[in-house]
Amino acid sequence: MSMVTYIGLNFEMKLNECYTKDEVEIDYVFSDEENRKVVQQKYFTTPYLYEVAQKGHPIWEMNEYHKIHSPQNYEKSKKTFLYLCDFLKKLLSKGDYCEIYICWLGEVEEKHEGNLKIDLNNLQIDKTEIYEKYFIRIEN
Repeated sequence: MSMVTYIGLNFEMKLNECYTKDEVEIDYVFSDEENRKVVQQKYFTTPYLYEVAQKGHPIWEMNEYHKIHSPQNYEKSKKTFLYLCDFLKKLLSKGDYCEIYICWLGEVEEKHEGNLKIDLNNLQIDKTEIYEKYFIRIEN
């Protein structure tokens, strides 16, 4: 089973047709149309749904548990998250937002376990904790 990081945007993205070495990119990786439709209807207000392909470390390991039990993975996840935030700051217009939901493939209908709101212009990275089954709104 795979962990999926869904991202909802207010505009359509052109997907990469070739492999890139970017640490994160917007694409379709694991999910199928049916799973995306469930996530879209259950969680998102944005009209376009994709996945975040993370070639670094998964952002859902950026939390207190991993900070204590696996500090190397926590730092790698933090680096990936900062890269994602920088990517989104360039991608989103001022005042725009995106929505992210992270869960195991096939578990999209389960209840989410938390909400998080992130302001790209006021990142509080050391206070930010991301777990699976979290709904995250990121604003620019």
